[in-house]
Amino acid sequence: MKKSEKILIIAILSFFLGVLIFGHQFTTSLLISTSILSICYIIGGFYFLNYQNDKDKLNILAGIILGFALGSFTFTLWMPVSVFRKVIVSINIIFSILLIGLWIYKKNNFNRKLKSIFFRSITIAIFTSFFSFSSVHFNTYRDFLLRMLTPDTSLSNNLLMFEKIDEYKGFMNLKKYDSAIVKANEAILYGKKWRDYDTLYYQDFSGTYEFLSDAYIDNGDEYFNKKDFKNALSNYIKADSILTHKEHKPKYVKSTESEIYWNHYNLFLTYNKLLDYDNYDSEFEYLIENYSKVKDTFDIDYHHILENASNNYYTRSYYSDAIELNKASLIILNQDSVNNINSFKSTYVRLIKNYLITDSTQTAKTYLKEFEKIASKNDCLYLLYKTRILQKENIKEALETAKKTCECAEQENQPSSLFFSNLLLLKLELENSNYKNFEKQIKITQDLISKTDNKTYNQSFIDELLAYYNFIKGNYVDSKKYYVKALNNPKNIKEVKKNALELKIAQINDELDINYDRNNLNLKILNFLSEYDTNYPSTTTFHNDLGNINTGINTKLSDSIFKVTIECHKKFGITKSPKLGIAYNGLATNQLHLKKYKKADSLYTIAIKKLNDFYGKQQNVNQLICYSNIIELKLNQKKYDQGLDFLKKARLTKINCFNKEVTIYDAYLLNLEGDIIKGNKKDKSLSTEKYNQALDIAKNYFDDNHRFIKKLKNKIE
Repeated sequence: MKKSEKILIIAILSFFLGVLIFGHQFTTSLLISTSILSICYIIGGFYFLNYQNDKDKLNILAGIILGFALGSFTFTLWMPVSVFRKVIVSINIIFSILLIGLWIYKKNNFNRKLKSIFFRSITIAIFTSFFSFSSVHFNTYRDFLLRMLTPDTSLSNNLLMFEKIDEYKGFMNLKKYDSAIVKANEAILYGKKWRDYDTLYYQDFSGTYEFLSDAYIDNGDEYFNKKDFKNALSNYIKADSILTHKEHKPKYVKSTESEIYWNHYNLFLTYNKLLDYDNYDSEFEYLIENYSKVKDTFDIDYHHILENASNNYYTRSYYSDAIELNKASLIILNQDSVNNINSFKSTYVRLIKNYLITDSTQTAKTYLKEFEKIASKNDCLYLLYKTRILQKENIKEALETAKKTCECAEQENQPSSLFFSNLLLLKLELENSNYKNFEKQIKITQDLISKTDNKTYNQSFIDELLAYYNFIKGNYVDSKKYYVKALNNPKNIKEVKKNALELKIAQINDELDINYDRNNLNLKILNFLSEYDTNYPSTTTFHNDLGNINTGINTKLSDSIFKVTIECHKKFGITKSPKLGIAYNGLATNQLHLKKYKKADSLYTIAIKKLNDFYGKQQNVNQLICYSNIIELKLNQKKYDQGLDFLKKARLTKINCFNKEVTIYDAYLLNLEGDIIKGNKKDKSLSTEKYNQALDIAKNYFDDNHRFIKKLKNKIE
């Protein structure tokens, strides 16, 4: 090796080390010394490589190859790396490989001169390959280039942009989205500096905007999965603002349009969870209108959009709209019926639920048969909805099917399914007046809540049933306690549920002689009911409860509300329903208060028939209440013998419901019996005895200021 070559190589190594330690101050010197050695190899290869005669022309060729390869390093700060530069470096690599082959071939004849050329070639090949073939995402390569550059140059900003992108990716892999967002923002800033804030060139770093939006979306997804929907929404909105920002100049417009669209789907889902229905409807409209812009066919993704909307409409009581969406889903699913069995099942279930709530029981049965074709009679979901259909027609048969449903759910061992199956069985035990069974079943169902996900919400179902159970038995204080607990449940935020519970509490207040703002409640419920486009028989529970709290007080309102229940059932062709019996009983009681006894008698006859048609004779508390009202009517008509006949029916009903258990109804019936005895003028002391017996029982349920207690005391006196 010549002395001058050694000096240049030492200089290059020194300046290279200077760049590594001190930075860009030695960059110019490094490039100059490298350029000189490169030129020397190209022009003076015959000198440096010991050219001596015509047979050593290989040395001249080697000088040119080595010179050009080494010279490529002087263009290191030109980004991106040109193809020509890579070709030059590749030629030297090939040359090194050929020399290796020659060495292997010649073995002992591979002389010292050839070895010196080979070692130069392989060294330059390794050195230049690092700078010509390394990716800008390779930290070591990028760090060295940054050391060579003065701060805040176009290239340094470009490299720093890539450095922040790599850091961003690292944080994304660790799911540290807040840190990833910071790095993506820094990458955008360096991208702007790289292009000198000229928006015409922002497309060159458009990917950084997409990285930032991805971080917001993934962060939103994480919050969504944690049920922190407010923070999820905030992140999705920020992602949308990034993707649609005027500075974002996407390279791949179609891809970005798709990303914007599916982020709107995220917003759609989140607004649903937040019950923000105005924004939810806007997002649904956007998704429907723009779907064809991002997808060529209406496939399973479109089904999922419709699926969510149909569930949303169901909860908002837009049943007709929900049904139409479900039918549209079936059209999509039919395109690939084999791979979408589960989606078919869930769509059939949604249709069944909608038709049940709209009292289209026959149509619900049709879809249950369709469900059965792709499931089986032993499918737990099939049994559950078979039970719910039977619940509207035959509560005794429904009870038996409910028991099979619970057994099925227990075998599947799915906590949520098991809970709701037992909850349905619990309701049916109550409807069938199997109060002892109800008390056993309530403990089983209560224990299952701890295994479900939505414990707080599920507890409200138990509280409502306990409230109704205590109401039936006349334990009004306990009943109110459970209704208030259900009303205050943080998960019960829907207007439908709140209004229903407030009506129940109002009925209890009437029973307990507690004053409340009846007029304000009337106005509130009437406004709520006016929002329904269509009244369905299943929703007339509101009408009956509102009618009941106004019976004998606001007769005009009460009558009009009960008549809505009756007309609604007629419209849907439903003749067997306890709601009809309750409505006719309410109408009859209003006539009783107005002393229109003949009309009241006719209406009570219809009421008891409707209740008997649904429950069977003398089987339910509603029948007991109706019989009690009829007895009071007969007393007003002075038809004591008829009153006595109905008293016997009432007592039989009471025994069938409560067995030998003493309840508030015993007090009511004893009071009526005393009135009948007194009316017949048979035995005054016996009537007083009945009043005393009634008073002893009533004191367990009411305080001394209650109207019934005062009434009994007056009769005794």
